[in-house]
Amino acid sequence: MKVEKEMTGRIEPITIPVWEPNELEFIPTTGFKLLGYTVSDEILKRLTSEAIGSPHLIQDFCRTTCRRRDLRKSSREVPLEVDSEELDNVLREVADTIGRPIFEKLARGPRQRSDRIPRKLKSGDTVDIYSLVLHALAQIRPGLVTLEYEDLRSAIKEVSGGDIPQLQEVARVLKHMANISASDQSSTPVIDFEDEEKKLHITDPFFAFYLRWGSLAL
Repeated sequence: MKVEKEMTGRIEPITIPVWEPNELEFIPTTGFKLLGYTVSDEILKRLTSEAIGSPHLIQDFCRTTCRRRDLRKSSREVPLEVDSEELDNVLREVADTIGRPIFEKLARGPRQRSDRIPRKLKSGDTVDIYSLVLHALAQIRPGLVTLEYEDLRSAIKEVSGGDIPQLQEVARVLKHMANISASDQSSTPVIDFEDEEKKLHITDPFFAFYLRWGSLAL
C-alpha cells in the first residue's frame, strides 16, 4: 500500500492478534496434565509472560523442560517443581536454538565494512555500530513493539562506553537491518523501519525473545 497508491481503499487490513495469556496457559496446563503433572500458577505466569504471545515459544519452553528433566508419563498426578534458575536456563536454551541465525546476520550488517568504527560497551567489549544497536535493543528487552528513536537512543546511552552515534548513523543502520531482514529467505522480516518517522517496529516474537534471552556475543 505504501508503494502502490492505487491500492488505497481496495485492501482490508486484517489484524492477527497475539495469543492472550489464558490461551497460552492452555498449552502447558493440558500437555503436562496428559503426562501426569500439575503446574503451579507461578510457573504458568512466568511461561506466558516470556512467550510474547507466541504459542510456538511456549511449546518450546515445555518441550525443553521435559527434555532437561527427562520427564516420562506418570501413573499418578505429580506436582512439577521448577525453580526460577532452572526456568532461566530453559529460556536461554530455547533462545539460542531459535533466534541466533538472524541475529548474526543483522550483527554482520551489509558486506561493506570499511566504515565500521570500533565502539566501546560499558562491559568493556569493543563492537561496531551494528552490534551496538543490537545490544541497545536487548537492553530494552522488547516485545512486539514500536520504538521511537528516543527510546533507542536512551538504550544506546545505557550500554555505550563512549560517544553516542548521531541520529543519521543509527537510522542508516536500522535501514540496513530492515533490508537484511526483508531479504532473509529463512524467515519473515523480524523488524521494519520507517525512515521518515524514525520508528522501529519489532515484528517477530522469536527475534524479540532472542534479544531478551540469547547470547549477544559473536
